[in-house]
Amino acid sequence: MEKKRLFKCSVCGHIVEDAIPDRCEVCGADGDAFFEIFEIAEPAPIDTKKTYLILGNGTAGFNAAKEIRRLSSEARIIMVSKEAVKSYIRTNLGDYLGGAEPVDRFYLAKDSWYEENDIELHLGKEAVEILPKEKKVRFRDGSETKYDRLILATGSHNFIPPVPVEYGDSSRRPGFTLNAGNLRDVQGLHTIREYQDTRLIAEDLKHSRKAVVIGGGLLGLEAAWELKLLGLDVTVVEFVTRLLPRQLDSEGASIFSSIANKSGLNLILGDSAQYIKVAYDESIDTPSHAKVSGVSLKSGGFVEADLVVFSIGIRSSIELAKAAGIACDRGITVNRRMETSEKDIYACGDVCEIDCFVYGTWPAAMAMGKVAGANAAGNGDEFKKLIMSTIFNALNAKVFSAGAINFDDATLEQVSARNDFEGTYRKLFFKGGELVAGVLIGDTSKSIKLLKSIENAIPYEAVKETGLV
Repeated sequence: MEKKRLFKCSVCGHIVEDAIPDRCEVCGADGDAFFEIFEIAEPAPIDTKKTYLILGNGTAGFNAAKEIRRLSSEARIIMVSKEAVKSYIRTNLGDYLGGAEPVDRFYLAKDSWYEENDIELHLGKEAVEILPKEKKVRFRDGSETKYDRLILATGSHNFIPPVPVEYGDSSRRPGFTLNAGNLRDVQGLHTIREYQDTRLIAEDLKHSRKAVVIGGGLLGLEAAWELKLLGLDVTVVEFVTRLLPRQLDSEGASIFSSIANKSGLNLILGDSAQYIKVAYDESIDTPSHAKVSGVSLKSGGFVEADLVVFSIGIRSSIELAKAAGIACDRGITVNRRMETSEKDIYACGDVCEIDCFVYGTWPAAMAMGKVAGANAAGNGDEFKKLIMSTIFNALNAKVFSAGAINFDDATLEQVSARNDFEGTYRKLFFKGGELVAGVLIGDTSKSIKLLKSIENAIPYEAVKETGLV
């Protein structure tokens, strides 16, 4: 059996060939986060002369296709995506808000990979109906495709809150309520989820000076920082009273806010948008003939803006599956083999829910894609629970957070070390005497050790031996 030399990132699971990079292109971890692995080409399982239809070409769909081809040289693999670009690293979208052309490392594979692996790739094509009994999918262009196995990797979309849109002259022009369908009806309103979103923002940046980012989570702050680096005056509006509420405890958030306040961003916490104010302009080629002029806040304040970016959270794109009778809750319900309620239909990535939980992360989507591909091809495999982790490197701050917990849980035991002179902060969280989460600010060099310690559930008594605090 042929052996391949590969290197895997301990934080996000990204795999590269040939040599260890200086930095992970997906999560930003330093090169020392990579370790060498050996992938062994397995013999193809039985019944591989089948047609595998994959809807979605993000990391979940891409890795499902890659796994099927690794296991079988005879399978027919069809990958369809409504996006018009080949599989790319979604976590790097912020690098292209200014309109720069993507470099090769932005994509998950070279163009030649699809041909070399005999992948039938259809871009800019949208599925509109799944017919499980007939084992076929209908597309918006009127075509249909039959399958033996179907893998749903349709991902997620950004949540757009139902915020009222009001014209400056509201007595003459009635406003409307914002949603995902009419977001583009106003010039200057955006969200960042797909590559095309960066093109639209780049166009509006040509005549924008002030931006408002609604959402102070990880993606919102990264977007705000990129916009500031592009020369805009940026205000962040966050509903809760602290930044990165899912990644930091209250003390860590206070330290991080002090750093963020020095970054040049304008931060408004504990507030939200009451309505979006727009100006009427007949020359604007949108259904509303409107351009954003600012955001009115529930506190009574008003922030001028030429550009507004929503970054509040994601929702699994379950509409297609739900209409086909496939069991769904917040996501498509799957077991650990990525099997849905319908025979021969699998789901993976942001679109699915496993153990009542939607991961919505790159590492989980990649792992789920591999499991879905393996099981669809007949080579049984199971998804293993992942430790949630985040690397944040923006606003002149370095943050690493691992573990999914409620930081306000009074039953958690804590061990911490803080050095305000050096600007470092470390805190470990224990549940039932075992390490379940940790936060590093300033010095993130022990991030891999922290992640491994959580995976090994080290006991409270042994924490000093780790050197983490």
